[in-house]
Amino acid sequence: MSGLRKAEKMGQMYKSFSKDGMTTSGKTRHVAFLLLPGYSHYSFSAALEPLRSANIVMGRDHFSWSLIGCGEQQVTASNGVACVVDLTLEQVGTLGDVVVLAGSHADPVTTEPAEKWLRFHYRQGGRIRAVSSGVNVLARTGLLDNKRCAAHWEDTPRLREMFPRITVTENIFEAGERISTCAGGAASAHMMLAMLERELGAALALNVATRMVIDRIRDGRDSLNVLPHIRYGTSNRLLLQAIAMMNENISEPVRIKDIAVHLGASIRALERQFKAELGVSPEKFYRHIRLSRARQLLQYSDHSLIEVAAYCGFGTTQILKKHYECIYGKSPRAERQRYRSFLDENHDSVSASILHEVNADY
Repeated sequence: MSGLRKAEKMGQMYKSFSKDGMTTSGKTRHVAFLLLPGYSHYSFSAALEPLRSANIVMGRDHFSWSLIGCGEQQVTASNGVACVVDLTLEQVGTLGDVVVLAGSHADPVTTEPAEKWLRFHYRQGGRIRAVSSGVNVLARTGLLDNKRCAAHWEDTPRLREMFPRITVTENIFEAGERISTCAGGAASAHMMLAMLERELGAALALNVATRMVIDRIRDGRDSLNVLPHIRYGTSNRLLLQAIAMMNENISEPVRIKDIAVHLGASIRALERQFKAELGVSPEKFYRHIRLSRARQLLQYSDHSLIEVAAYCGFGTTQILKKHYECIYGKSPRAERQRYRSFLDENHDSVSASILHEVNADY
């Protein structure tokens, strides 16, 4: 089938959908996936598979889906996998449900047509689910203003910085009447399972979860940090408690001695366990957390270097510069210039140890 005939057929199919995403016969629920360059392939698959499994469990095609691109017929995910879409935004008619996925460094200029279309879609009564960094795109539309929003922990700092009217929570997803947001990854499947449970019943959702080898359907209120040992690489309760205190005191760092006293441990014991499990001293680990925060502010905010230094507990720009260069190999000013020069790239070209990328719970 030629691309033109395929587009005409798909366009005719979309016109048969009502605003609630059901066909006029009421037999099929259609979900469109809007894929923007650099989107997470894992998040996309996790959101799609519950629909496919639901069809298998129900014994009929209750759900149908299509892939939409923003001006291009082929969209490449962050892992390099290229996906051919069914339609571009210019060919789309009325839709009910749209799931938005985008790259973590999606260029606002590139995504502007998608943002304009999402506003139109919402005005027409459509529903939107933004997944992973697709939340950043939805935030720029203004549709999340004065709403609660879930986001991936890597995106949380920039969202809170750039969109103060949005309440960014620590939940894995936030389900609304017409707008839902999700942290992405495995949480994408749980958001869709929650939709199945709400609309088709708990028994069906449980059957779908079982098919997907998911042992527990997580509630949207579950915290992103439900498994902090995965992020920090340790299950040591004392270390996790110490790290939590560090995360809560970025601008005004707490002395390691005071952390140890608060946790009922000696400084020597705390230092010994940090070095044994994380390979660094508590002071160095704490400094890495604050430098990671500084890096995010340099990349995603317009705060001056003086403000960044103050927000991250370094006092002066000279002290920030000294420690920043030791970890990232460049000055804070050079970091900001480099990032803005290459904002249109889909990934950061500068690699760093996972230890250097520890993020605080902002």
